[in-house]
Amino acid sequence: MNTLYEDRKIAMKRYLEGEEPSHIYTSLGYSQTWFFKWKFRYELYGLDGLYDLSSAPHHQANQTEDALETAIVNIRKCREKRERDETKYALIGAGAIHKELQELGYDPPSVKTVHNILVRHDLIGATPQAASVREVIDRHYPAFQMTQPGQLHQLDVVGPRYLKGSSQKYYFYHLRDVCSRRVGLEVGKDHKASTVVNAVIRVWQRMGVPTLLQHDNALEFRGSNQYPRSAGLLTKFCLAQQVESVFIPVRQPWRNGSIENFNGLFQRFVLNSQELEAFPDLQREVKAFETAANTQHAHVPLGGKTSMEYERSVQFTPQLLASPSTFPSRFHFQQVPAGKVSFICRIRKSGKITIAAEKFLIDPTLAWDYIYATIYVKEQTLKIYHKGTLIKEFPYQYN
Repeated sequence: MNTLYEDRKIAMKRYLEGEEPSHIYTSLGYSQTWFFKWKFRYELYGLDGLYDLSSAPHHQANQTEDALETAIVNIRKCREKRERDETKYALIGAGAIHKELQELGYDPPSVKTVHNILVRHDLIGATPQAASVREVIDRHYPAFQMTQPGQLHQLDVVGPRYLKGSSQKYYFYHLRDVCSRRVGLEVGKDHKASTVVNAVIRVWQRMGVPTLLQHDNALEFRGSNQYPRSAGLLTKFCLAQQVESVFIPVRQPWRNGSIENFNGLFQRFVLNSQELEAFPDLQREVKAFETAANTQHAHVPLGGKTSMEYERSVQFTPQLLASPSTFPSRFHFQQVPAGKVSFICRIRKSGKITIAAEKFLIDPTLAWDYIYATIYVKEQTLKIYHKGTLIKEFPYQYN
């Protein structure tokens, strides 16, 4: 007798009779993953789905593809319903379905083939023509080439957002590792610099401290228009942690593309689809979605791995922030720190760039090119790099 098959059949029978899944798999000596794997197979194929898949190649010449295609369609429909805890935040695209097929024991076709099957069954539309958008000229844009987790985090603040029937403003502080796609999420009731910094602290205690932190030019990141050469609180904190703070070009949010893409996903899965009534509910959902995004969402650029799977595969060990637990809003350095603060700027037609509301003449012949401008804080110097080469230098007293 196949005792494994019998165990699966007993589990499904008890489930159909209304017993709680946790009672079933615990009493049978199995895990939650085991139970839901076989429950899903049973929902797809009935009792036949409880047998082990053959170890022979799945794509033999005499094998029908109908069962595999049915599985693809049903996985998509199950994910769209979001009736189970494990599908609450599940992605529904071809890449996510491809990964689930692998976990179920299939040897699936390519992600493109899965996509085409979904199109054929009218579950998604065919790939649309690229939208007509204003062409962006990236003349020598100093983009980073990330090869390891922990090199670059992107930061953004989303808000204000409101819960149904409430006028209370809520803000979300999102960080994302550009290489591993891992995210760290926090929520609060304002976007003051001290609130943002303390949110970053909590995330870095989970994700580790990066080499670079990239963000836009919002005042809560930058400091003050009245004192453009004074470091804002976030910049001070980065300097204290020996992290280079990088400001993207003004009014070009797509330069923070990794976190901007994630913001849309967060809006759809958490804010648009969940019935949240109070701040504790919101805090709970934010934490749950962070976990789901890092452990369930597979990424094609990572070879179909989730963020946590990828970090384990490259043996990444984050340098977790041990202290402080908070950062004082009126923090001052006892002596000028070593460190860098950088700005990616586009040279205007006049040959000038603008850094924190202050203009610097670079070179009119380089108009519309991008440069990388770095303040060397201890040396009190601003250095301008074009295509990686130092082209100009200014004295710069940074307070």
